[in-house]
Order: sequence, then C-alpha cells, then structure tokens
Amino acid sequence: MSAKGSPGLYDHLPSEVTRAILEGEALRVHAVRVSLVRDDEAAGFAIDTLRGEGRHPQWEQTTQEICRIARDEMGKLSPTSVSALAVAAQMMPEDETPIIEINTWLSMQDNGGSWWEVDGAVSLVAAPLRDVRDAAERMKKRALEVVCQL
Repeated sequence: MSAKGSPGLYDHLPSEVTRAILEGEALRVHAVRVSLVRDDEAAGFAIDTLRGEGRHPQWEQTTQEICRIARDEMGKLSPTSVSALAVAAQMMPEDETPIIEINTWLSMQDNGGSWWEVDGAVSLVAAPLRDVRDAAERMKKRALEVVCQL
C-alpha cells in the first residue's frame, strides 16, 4: 500500500540503504515479535522489536504504536487460548518461545512513491488456536494502516 508524502522518508536513510531501495530491494523497517515467556511459576507474553539506535525517530514511534497494537490484540485472546498458551509455555524447553511476528517492508514505486507491505507469521505452537491466528491477521492490517500514515 502506498503512503502519502512518503518520498521525504528516503531523505533520512543512509545512502547505501537508499541505493538498495532504488535498485528494487525492500527495507524491513519494523519487526515486532510476540513471544511466550515463562519462569518456574508463571507464563506471559513479551513483545520485542528491532533495535532503536540510529533509526529515524518517526519509525521508532511507529514501532511503539505497532507494539501497542500487539499488546491490545493479545489482550483480546479468549481465556481458553491464554490457558492453552500458558500450558505450551511450560512445556517448551526454552524460556521464551516466539508465537507471532509482524514485519513491515518499505520499497519504492516506479513513480518515486513509497510502497509498504506487512507480513506476519504465527508459530506452529500457536497456529492451532484460531483466535491467535485472527489476532495476528488484525495486527497485520492495523500495522499497515499505521505505516501508511508515514
């Protein structure tokens, strides 16, 4: 999806990144991962992002907005799904297990405008739960709306 007034975004990128975009490569601008985390007694969710150093401040603000979207959507899960994820977290050998990942990609159109794409993935641990899949789909749609306002 294209964003209004987006050609100015390219002015804030390092020259090698701009060159790659001009050559047709897409730039991953945002990455948000929701993980199951556990300790000996409890399980919960963690939300991780790309490192913020050296990034355009507006992109960092947008990352935080996508994190709020993820937090809101995880809060809408049914108690049954939350319980199932808590059991899964306790059964996993790792203390942290990714369950949803949302990425935004920026590329340039032939006319010089921006083109945003948002992809998402649900891990095999969470894929059997319909409301987790639905939450991931809503996250993608809402993230696309947010980045297209840049």
